[in-house]
Amino acid sequence: MVSTRRLKEIILFKDLTQEELEKISTILKEAFYSKGAVIWEENSQEQGLQIIDYGRVRVTRRTKENAKQTFAVLKQNGFFGELSLLDGRSHSAAVEAVEDTKVLILQRADMEKLLQESPHTAYKIVREMTIAICEILRDMNNKYMNLADYIWE
Repeated sequence: MVSTRRLKEIILFKDLTQEELEKISTILKEAFYSKGAVIWEENSQEQGLQIIDYGRVRVTRRTKENAKQTFAVLKQNGFFGELSLLDGRSHSAAVEAVEDTKVLILQRADMEKLLQESPHTAYKIVREMTIAICEILRDMNNKYMNLADYIWE
């Protein structure tokens, strides 16, 4: 079981009470991936939200020429799989361990149960995920506009 002190360091859980942290610590699973391990492939089935306890991962997609395009390298306290956690669809990108990595996993079924039993706790977690997704979207919009400006100049 993950310590509540450790969970408090993770942005998704920063606003949770001690009682809420204790509940979350009982439902999180742990997994370890060796350096170079593929955590999941693009379009693979939803595998829950994964939070990096330690290590680093690379998030990639394949181009039409089949080359890997890196979208992000995530480190301790970063998370991935949030879109699939929310919508239950397959993963839109591949993830691989850049170094030995341990993750904490919040499975979709556990999140659904949390929504039923503790909606306020679930709301706090989803709010933090939403903020992170919004930041990614704003960054993508800025990059797109910079590219469009470059093309049209």
